[in-house]
Amino acid sequence: MITGVLNTDSKAGVYITDEKQSRSVNVRPGQYLYLAVNDCWIPVIIRYSPRSHGWVFQNLENIDVDGQKVMMK
Repeated sequence: MITGVLNTDSKAGVYITDEKQSRSVNVRPGQYLYLAVNDCWIPVIIRYSPRSHGWVFQNLENIDVDGQKVMMK
């Protein structure tokens, strides 16, 4: 299980900066993640949106992907 901050980069794509270890883990489009909201985790899917030309959470397009605390199992 990896918990960290989600980041986007034009070259590297989407990755999680692991909180416990000094490493970054790539995230694939369509991958399930868990987004931290207050004191709980909600399941989300990350995808690339051709309309906005950026990475979004499926069905939560108004939430900015960069800087969000996420968990990947």
